[in-house]
Amino acid sequence: MSTDPIRYTVSMLRANAHYFDVTMEVPVPRLDKELRLAMPVWTPGHYLVEDFARNIPLVRAFDPASGKELDVRKLEKSLWSVNAGGATKVRIEYPVYAFVYTVGTSYIDAEHALINGASVFLYVKGMESIPVRLKLIPRPGWKKASTGLERVSDWEFEAPDYDRLVDSPLEVGDQEVSSFRVGGTLYEVSMFGPTVVDKRRFVEDLRKIVKATVPVFGHVPYKRYMFIVNFTDSARGGLEHLNSTMCFLQRLRMIPKEEYNVAMGLFSHEFFHAWNVKRMRPVGLGPFEYSAETYTRSLWVAEGITSYYDDLILRRAGLYSVEEYFDTFAENINQMKSLPGSRQQSAEEASFDTWTKYYKPNENSPNVTSSYYTQGAVIGWMLDMVLREGGRWTLDDVMRRVYAGTYLKEGRGYSDQEFEEACVALGGEGAKAVFDSRVRGREDIDFDRYLGCAGLKLGAKGRQSDRKGFLGVKLSSESGRTLVRECLAGSPAEALGLATNDELIAMNGLRVGQDKLSFYVAGTKPGEEAEFTVARNGRLIEVQGRIGTRPTFEWRIEPLERATTKQKRLFRGWMLAEWGPELKYPDYSRSPDRKLLFDYV
Repeated sequence: MSTDPIRYTVSMLRANAHYFDVTMEVPVPRLDKELRLAMPVWTPGHYLVEDFARNIPLVRAFDPASGKELDVRKLEKSLWSVNAGGATKVRIEYPVYAFVYTVGTSYIDAEHALINGASVFLYVKGMESIPVRLKLIPRPGWKKASTGLERVSDWEFEAPDYDRLVDSPLEVGDQEVSSFRVGGTLYEVSMFGPTVVDKRRFVEDLRKIVKATVPVFGHVPYKRYMFIVNFTDSARGGLEHLNSTMCFLQRLRMIPKEEYNVAMGLFSHEFFHAWNVKRMRPVGLGPFEYSAETYTRSLWVAEGITSYYDDLILRRAGLYSVEEYFDTFAENINQMKSLPGSRQQSAEEASFDTWTKYYKPNENSPNVTSSYYTQGAVIGWMLDMVLREGGRWTLDDVMRRVYAGTYLKEGRGYSDQEFEEACVALGGEGAKAVFDSRVRGREDIDFDRYLGCAGLKLGAKGRQSDRKGFLGVKLSSESGRTLVRECLAGSPAEALGLATNDELIAMNGLRVGQDKLSFYVAGTKPGEEAEFTVARNGRLIEVQGRIGTRPTFEWRIEPLERATTKQKRLFRGWMLAEWGPELKYPDYSRSPDRKLLFDYV
């Protein structure tokens, strides 16, 4: 096969129309008569079929030596055939419409461009391992490109293969770039968009996150790392890459300290992925298959345990107080205890079904699914408590063992069995019980048992009233109508016969809107009979039954009255602070952009 690189040129001169114009120059091996061009259907790390080929209106091919246009036929939704004839090189030209502003897609307008390779770059089947050269033609006035790719010149880059090209997003425009070093390694921070955040503080906090994360694995696997940051009005999220991450932050949401810390948790999460998932990965996640879904039962490790560490790293970095850490971690407990889906779907099942369930939720999702992020964070914590309880090991030791034994030693992924064996080897029967009960099983978790390892327990958050009425529905207002958006399984509403999309018109003969209905239900004595007038599919019906008692949806971690020397030692090693008989939780300033998870009536 030819050693000449595949050359991509991306023109951004049609930024106002939201088009990238891409040219590929492909060496034709052994005078092949046919090249098969493919477009990925998903972005690695974002487990959703996007069918990026829908954004390519036309693919044309030419023999650059003669200028002759070659025959191109579309074979499947994301696959084309090019008749190369006797050409030794083929030039392929195609536009890409890019106007979806997320971390897993590409975007271009008059201000800047984001390139996520899977949504822009076609590849030649069988030639994915050939080196790649990339040239950018920026819009006039754009001054720089930020990326983890190796730079050849201001606007040219190279990659050893297609995987690396796709795994290296680019920000192109006039963004601000800062840098810092940790242990001699260079870290760059590319920042686009206005923000209310003190950028110097922001970059310094990223440095603290890096400094607290590297010791977990004890090895730096990259020569340079790039944080690509967009400060936005509403878009939010992050996506990991081999030596970079792309993150969107809602600029106004970062004003309160608590919300700022939540935002920094996004960076902690994505940076931790430089080890856990990009290198220490489940077997199914590499080499990548771009044409279809890739299944694994270990996303609870790759994403969920990362979710345990993201906030823990903030505590180790000094960005969270003990109370702030507990307040954030308790949100995982709230979801596991309060939503019926945690009793319907194990961590392995949630991981396997991500393609059809996690990224495609509906009104019934809280009843039948449980996020592998949430489950994995809780399972990671359970394993950490079991390991620390033994007095010799922590979850850090497990992560280092698996990382060294698979990626560093053999450059391969780990199997489900290998990760479990590493946990059990250090954590014994306690670790095995975690796998039996929650990784494969769907058992309710005895949170007090694991909190007790550190001299802690679980208590209800805020004032709780045993006499507050409850239906178990989420409501919304639409054109003056009050609609049921979700109905919890096993709730009084389900017993009443209420259903999603019902319009609630009246309660006990009195017309009520959303606010009045919420107030009326909460003030009704649990156990009392109630009658609701409902519009369903254009018909008025009456349903009646008993109002229930509002359950506890939010919990708080509290100290036991007394703690043993062993419990205090574990607490100190885990939280890097001394155990005390009181925790002083701060008042919380919640951004209006943050959705309330438990706003059930």
